[in-house]
Amino acid sequence: MKSKIIQILFLLLIVFYIIHDFDVDKINLSIVSWYGVVLTSFVVFLGQLALSFRWMKMSKVSFKISYETITVSTALNMILPAKLGELSKALYMKKFYKYSFHRGISLVFVERFFDIIILFLLMCFWAYLYFSSSAIKNGIIGLSILIIFIIIFFKSKRILLFLKKIPFRFLRIYSQKIYNNVNKILREPFSVFSFTLLVWLIYFLASFVFFSYAVDFGLSFENILELFIFSTIAFAIPLTPAGVGTFQAVVMLFLENHGVGKEDAFVSATLYHIVMFAVYFLLLAIFLYKKDMKLKDIIKIKS
Repeated sequence: MKSKIIQILFLLLIVFYIIHDFDVDKINLSIVSWYGVVLTSFVVFLGQLALSFRWMKMSKVSFKISYETITVSTALNMILPAKLGELSKALYMKKFYKYSFHRGISLVFVERFFDIIILFLLMCFWAYLYFSSSAIKNGIIGLSILIIFIIIFFKSKRILLFLKKIPFRFLRIYSQKIYNNVNKILREPFSVFSFTLLVWLIYFLASFVFFSYAVDFGLSFENILELFIFSTIAFAIPLTPAGVGTFQAVVMLFLENHGVGKEDAFVSATLYHIVMFAVYFLLLAIFLYKKDMKLKDIIKIKS
């Protein structure tokens, strides 16, 4: 109950920030370059392809199945709270392709693990661009060592021994299956890391293209990288589906602190969000048409 109250208060705070001193008459769509919007949409689509190749490499299924899975999960992530679309990857492949559910869950776990690694490395790189102290360089080295340690520790048999001592039989057996599957996937950590890095580079490229060509507020490379990191974190917060509201507030706050008017900041944040929605749901619509399915059939996958 307390967490629900805190969530509502946080949402009210976001809404208050967005509408406070907001002048609708100052909304100006002429700041938008539609050429830049189209170019951003194309880069977002490339991101979908990169995600599909990563999932194909990890799951050992065909690109067609991988692309279908990513198309469904990204669209559901935009309409379901708490990133439930990620769970749909395992559910979709189990329902339509008889793929092992616990292996699918293991793949999702590994994906998120490497995504977090790349996000932390991007944060370190951003800090490195801003600060020249040796402490930052030592921090990057320390983080790299920590990541290697975590991977090695996860592959340690001590964890397996710990899992075997879990008192509940179902949880004990299921956790051991996930552990074994994750270890199989981590036999090629460099491959997974490389595909994850490619995915995130394309994500950043989409942000860079949008804030350089779709709207141009004179942001530097470092500024856009900083905005990308903050907006990604906001997007991931499981407060609302697809981070609606949270994403806008963070982008607006950042742009306002860099001299952009609140109305222009709102237009930019909202349009960027719409571009992602449009690409994901256009791909989903094509998928549903080819499969002769309805959206409700896809939403049912999560249950």
